Amino acid sequence: MIEVLHPGLYTSIQDEGRFGLQSWGVPIGGAMDKNAMHWANKLLNNPSNSAVLEMSFKGPLFRFHLETTLVLCGAYMEPKINGIPIENNVPVHVQEKDLLQMGNAQQGCRTYMAVAGGIQAPVVLGSQSQCKGITSETVITKNKLIPYNSSRFIQKKGARVHLENSYSDTKEIKVYKGPEFNLLDAETQKHLHESDFTLSVHNSRMAYILKEKLKCSLPSMWTSPVLPGTVQCTPNGNLIVLMRDAQTTGGYPRVLQVSEDGLNVLAQKSTNDTFHFSILPLDE
Repeated sequence: MIEVLHPGLYTSIQDEGRFGLQSWGVPIGGAMDKNAMHWANKLLNNPSNSAVLEMSFKGPLFRFHLETTLVLCGAYMEPKINGIPIENNVPVHVQEKDLLQMGNAQQGCRTYMAVAGGIQAPVVLGSQSQCKGITSETVITKNKLIPYNSSRFIQKKGARVHLENSYSDTKEIKVYKGPEFNLLDAETQKHLHESDFTLSVHNSRMAYILKEKLKCSLPSMWTSPVLPGTVQCTPNGNLIVLMRDAQTTGGYPRVLQVSEDGLNVLAQKSTNDTFHFSILPLDE
């Protein structure tokens, strides 16, 4: 068990999410930065969909009640085991009663913790991911006990993986043209892929609203399917980037669709971070 002495700012259990249920209004959800989640599991030889802990902005304080091995990937939160600093991207063995303390996020805003064998949580609609309206709990709370499999991890002698976290620093967000992109006039299209945009304070697992407005004369439309990464433009020009816990339908023009790589980069952005869209051909 992991005992939650302090939950941090926003800590939740996530895996790859729920698929095939969007027609029923169920969000896909899952880890915001799936690249970091997959690496954390890979470094422990866990299945790629093993549940992890997603820690946002400010990390938690945990006490371990069972010996295990953990890995941290994503943003660096100045982690310490019993007061001794540890590194990201390196398997770390912990003993019973060890304390893991995390600080504020640096170089990104979300950190992922995997343990050997995976975090255990109830499976709801095919996933262990916590999601508002789907699971009974949406975040980890103080004093909660989080179970995990007791699986012995044996690291090969001399084996080491060097991971570059630079993707979280990039300002380039790779996107595709959305279904309504060609309805925009040429000047607005040019503005979309040549201008910098800034993340507003209104950002969550559901959606990011950008500070800059677009000169968009397109009216609202009939409700249509949307996905994580869909960029909608409201009649007053607000750009809304739908994230992992987004709704499954929307009534605004879908001007861009963020790539999977782009979503992972955006997952590590926070308020006032700037970036620009890079439009890819459909065959990439």
